[in-house]
Amino acid sequence: MAAKPFIKYKVLSEPEYSQQTLGANSGTQIETEQIKLVPFLLERDAPLLWEIAKNSTHLFRLMTFGPLETYEAFYKAKAKFCTLTDWSNWVCYVSAPTVDGNKNWVICGHVALVDISLLHRHFEVGGVWLHPSVHGTFVVVETTYALLRFSYEKLQAGRVVWKTHHRNMASQKAAVKLGFQFEGIHRKHMVDSDGLWRNTYWYGMTDDEWFGREQETEDARRGLDVVAAAAALLDQGEVESKQQQKQLEELIANRKKSGKPLPSSIDGKPLFD
Repeated sequence: MAAKPFIKYKVLSEPEYSQQTLGANSGTQIETEQIKLVPFLLERDAPLLWEIAKNSTHLFRLMTFGPLETYEAFYKAKAKFCTLTDWSNWVCYVSAPTVDGNKNWVICGHVALVDISLLHRHFEVGGVWLHPSVHGTFVVVETTYALLRFSYEKLQAGRVVWKTHHRNMASQKAAVKLGFQFEGIHRKHMVDSDGLWRNTYWYGMTDDEWFGREQETEDARRGLDVVAAAAALLDQGEVESKQQQKQLEELIANRKKSGKPLPSSIDGKPLFD
């Protein structure tokens, strides 16, 4: 069995992040081969994110907290996120090798886990916005993959959700490609910032699908080591061909080979040295 792609978790000290909503896993930095998710710190990160968002405020037009057309509005929204007890925010960086072989990390957007329930072990990948220059590349796939692995490996999630606006066709397509199952439409679910009704498309993925189990597990005891259980199944060779994470890894690899190439810079900051 091939080794899983590289992923590294690092828990930062409390002064380095704004929210403590994930228990012992609060402040976890997640790093893959070319993506790094750094826990959000308001005063440090809001100005950095605004620099890449200010020329692309259309990114927020389908989000309930938009429009964010000034730094004051943007900062106020980010500050509000930091007060929520069921959100955990990360700043997304993308990396490319430099001439000396080191990594050149460039900020490219924001992602979050929302609707957090540690008791019931369910989470939602949300608050996702990325600079337009990385749209269509592997970045959104690898970012979501990193959050999914973190959710199932560290948070022992039983379920992860992806929700999207009825007008956001790109997000709906992404959910399917990422392996989420369509679960229905909540009609008139929210009122948009422009006063119009939003119908919300719901997609979900369970730990059984992630770990490739043939049947749904019924035991959801606290502290259940789902990682060890999944490893045991893989050792038996029972489910490897059906693993959800394997499909995602293949999707990432294909995006890197044939997808839209990464830009040479993001709002003037070089991606490649």
